[in-house]
Amino acid sequence: MGKTNYLTRENNTQKVFLTEDTIDIIRLLNENYPYIIDSIKKENFILKSEECNLFKELVFDNKVVGFCSYDFSREFMTAALNNIYILPEFRGNKLFKEELEKTMAEHNKPSIMEPTRLIIEILIKYGYAKKINDNIVACAIELIVPGEHVIANKEIKNEEELSTHFYDLNICASIHILDINECLIAYSLTLNDDIIRYDCLEKRSKINDSYFEEIKELFIQKDEEILKILVELEEQLPLKKYDLTEVIGSDDEFSPYIETLIDDAHVTYSKALKIKKQIKEEYEAGMILNESLLIRLAYLFNIPEEPSLVTHDEKCPYCEMPVDSHDKYCHYCGINLAYNPNDVENTLIESINQFNDEIDSDEDIRYIAYKFLKMIYEKIDFKYAMFMTENNFNISFKTLQKYLKENNYIENEALTSDGIDFLNNHPLHYYEKYDMGIVDYTKFEEYFWQNSNLDGNEICLKFLEKYDGRDIDELKEEIKKNS
Repeated sequence: MGKTNYLTRENNTQKVFLTEDTIDIIRLLNENYPYIIDSIKKENFILKSEECNLFKELVFDNKVVGFCSYDFSREFMTAALNNIYILPEFRGNKLFKEELEKTMAEHNKPSIMEPTRLIIEILIKYGYAKKINDNIVACAIELIVPGEHVIANKEIKNEEELSTHFYDLNICASIHILDINECLIAYSLTLNDDIIRYDCLEKRSKINDSYFEEIKELFIQKDEEILKILVELEEQLPLKKYDLTEVIGSDDEFSPYIETLIDDAHVTYSKALKIKKQIKEEYEAGMILNESLLIRLAYLFNIPEEPSLVTHDEKCPYCEMPVDSHDKYCHYCGINLAYNPNDVENTLIESINQFNDEIDSDEDIRYIAYKFLKMIYEKIDFKYAMFMTENNFNISFKTLQKYLKENNYIENEALTSDGIDFLNNHPLHYYEKYDMGIVDYTKFEEYFWQNSNLDGNEICLKFLEKYDGRDIDELKEEIKKNS
């Protein structure tokens, strides 16, 4: 047997690949980790997903000995593990456990996409999961199954993503009781690894109505015990501790989380201010727990038009998304489920309601108009630009179109001379033209509109006067050359 030429990393440093788009995992492995892809093929290991947007090396003794991949959302602060592979000779060194704990310390509690039985067995070993009886397992880490891989023992209205904390070792499936009274239970399709290792197809062939009735009775009879087990498991997780200031920022500044969303055009400055104020009020009223601050933040930045999961008997009273009896807070909207709305003023209660998506400030509408008109100027298809604008900014195109027509910025799906002048005199034009990423755009935009009677280059120079450094000086010189 030939010697393996491992990639080496000093001090066990872990290389990470992160992109807004997608990473082709097979291609990445072939190009950078040939010995890992060879091992995968030799074992007949099948990846659950061949794409991700976060890829992380697993390193042991300064050698790259495996990888894990995630569906990672910087916008929604979530990380769903969709693959993990460790070379056979390095298994048993708790690399999976270390990776989970690192994710919890750096981000938030991860979820696991379509876990195999082997993964569940390892979670039990690590103390992140526990058997309720011989077959049914409660897991502190959320288990996710795509809607197209979910089936149920009775007809359901539509395919829904399976989000659960329970697993059946016997049939190798994540399970979710959608309606305890109706004995409506959803479970995941088989995975190749479970077919090979545990012969789960044979065991599934013996499933009948009595099987589901037994699960129903288990959850009814042991409801309090199951709740206690899950609470204890979750409390043992080494989760990152958040406080209010870390999530929304200080009185005068936004947090990095909010700044990122503004910079990536997921939200306007004005709406970010309203969300920050709302979260502060809700937190102080006891509506939000520390551990649900990030979830609440993500929810308010992108409130769904309507619940996407409907076949559940237990729902959050605020957003109507499904919840489990052990949940301390809603994992969709972030609200403390023990919160009593009678404890605060009606005006604060009303802040639970969804935002009015109509734009109500000059800064907001001008920012969105710039983004839309810039796409048209760059010859982006008009309908696609409409679609992107409505989805990125939670605005109906009818509202934006009214503003554009009132200002004569567009005619017959083309920019007018007034529209081009608007583009050339918007703060974002100067921010992008001079590559001003070293300063905060939101502060620059606010200063620009306050001094819009001045020439754009002059505004840039005056704004930069409060900053020092060689990069700032070079930026000033560039602007002066164009003045």
